[in-house]
Amino acid sequence: MLIMKILYSEEFLKYSEPGHPESPERVKAIKEFLQKKGIADFINPVSCSEEDLLLAHTEELVKRIKENNFYDPDTPNIQNIYQYAVLSCGSAINAASLALNGEIAFSLSRPPGHHAGRNTPGGFCYFNNMAVAVKKILKEHRLKIAVLDIDGHHGNGTEEILKGNEDVIYISLHQYPAFPGTGTSSFGNCYNFPVFPESTAKNYMEKFEKAMGIIKEFSPDLLGISLGFDAHHSDPLLNLPLDDTHYYQMAKHISTITEKIFIVLEGGYNVNTVGNTCYCFINGFVSRRNTK
Repeated sequence: MLIMKILYSEEFLKYSEPGHPESPERVKAIKEFLQKKGIADFINPVSCSEEDLLLAHTEELVKRIKENNFYDPDTPNIQNIYQYAVLSCGSAINAASLALNGEIAFSLSRPPGHHAGRNTPGGFCYFNNMAVAVKKILKEHRLKIAVLDIDGHHGNGTEEILKGNEDVIYISLHQYPAFPGTGTSSFGNCYNFPVFPESTAKNYMEKFEKAMGIIKEFSPDLLGISLGFDAHHSDPLLNLPLDDTHYYQMAKHISTITEKIFIVLEGGYNVNTVGNTCYCFINGFVSRRNTK
């Protein structure tokens, strides 16, 4: 059986904010479920450099996070959060590098990243893991990269950082209205598919198929997946319709786009379901690859 490389560190479990939905338990639940199923090959990630961060972020933001000199109502100012955030960014870079070498790679990391903009933390995010990884790869290789964001919230930070780059397209499916209140329309190289609360799974999957058509037409050399499990019907923060079968189906379709794909964890806040949902996504992805 083809095994997916999982970038993971016990460091990701060492910080928390009491009562906050972005908890270590969510990543721990996924890791333990994958271990139980025997589907994962776990690899320790390496932190990114400040130089890497500056490919996507301002010096001001990096300094504020490093010095714990920031305030955002949703994004806790936790001691040493800079160290955890640069490890999460490094994990995404490591996953992208493995994908370029033909591996199937998944950054099972926290904090998440897709709400962090060039100069702003937000939405549980300090630095933008996906955007930093994409910028790092583009610095070293001339490639076409597509980013598909299937977290249930719009990745406003990733859109802000990657917009206008002719070598990249950004595609997001997300609930609207919902936090952060963006992603209502498409423009330039950014394609948004807002989904109303309490929409049917059929409606969501029709939009997913349209998004996949855009990616296929772009024909990327590398595909990055911002993977959130908060589009699952059991998630406490949103009201979207997917179940484990839909994640399995999406993964099978995504795996047909290109041989070079990496996955970065974003949201998903029901600790009782995220393990199985993640397993279904990975199993759909791997099963498709094994039939080629």
